[in-house]
Amino acid sequence: MKKEQKRKITQLLWYGIAGAVITMIGDFLLLGVDSTGAEGAISQYLMAAEKISYTRIGLAGFFGFVGIPVTAFGYYALYQMMEDRKSAAARWYKASVYGYVAFGGAIHIICCYLVTGMKKALETGTESGDILFMILKEQGGYLIPCFVVFFAFYLINVIMLIYIIAKKKTPLPGWMWILNPLLFKILINGFGKLGTSAFFNGTACANMSLGALIILVAWMIVIRKRK
Repeated sequence: MKKEQKRKITQLLWYGIAGAVITMIGDFLLLGVDSTGAEGAISQYLMAAEKISYTRIGLAGFFGFVGIPVTAFGYYALYQMMEDRKSAAARWYKASVYGYVAFGGAIHIICCYLVTGMKKALETGTESGDILFMILKEQGGYLIPCFVVFFAFYLINVIMLIYIIAKKKTPLPGWMWILNPLLFKILINGFGKLGTSAFFNGTACANMSLGALIILVAWMIVIRKRK
C-alpha cells in the first residue's frame, strides 16, 4: 500500500470513528432512559417519550443528523482500499455508502420525530393503545417508504462489505468479513435486552453507531500496522 493511499484511508477512518461517536451520543440521548415496566418496543418508546424533554429529543436529532453522514466517510474507506474500483462490487458498494449519506441522517430525524409525536399524544391524553395508530396515520405516508429505501441501501452495504472483504479485494484479512454492521446490530440489540436501565436501552438504540465504531476501529488497527 502506497504511503499516500494509507494516509487517505486513515484520515477517512478517523472521520468515520468521530461520526460514530457523535451518532452514539444522539442514540443514547434518544432512548437512554430506564424502561422498567415497559412491555415491548412500543412501550419502551412511549416511556422514553414521557421521560425525556423536547430539548433532549432535539439534541438527539442533531447529533444523529450530523454524525451519520460523517460515519459514512469511514465506510467509504473500504472503497478506497480496493485495487479494482471499477468492478461491479465496488460500484454497488460505493452506491450503498452514498445511500447511507443521503438517507441515514433523515431516518434518525424521523425516529426523533416519532418520539416527539408520541410525547405530544401523551400530553393530550391520547390512550396508549391508540397512539401507534395515530402516528402511522399521520406519518406512515413518508415514514414507511423512507425506512424501506434506507434499509435497501443498508442491506446492499452489508452484502457488498462482506463480499469485498471475504474475497480479499482489500488489504484487510478475509476473516474480517465477520465484522459487519448486521452482525453487530443483532448482537448489540441482544445485549440491550439484558436489562432495562438507561445504559442497556441506550446501548441497544446505538446498535448501528456502536457497531460502526467497532468495525472502523478494527479496520484502523489493521491498516496502521501495514507497511
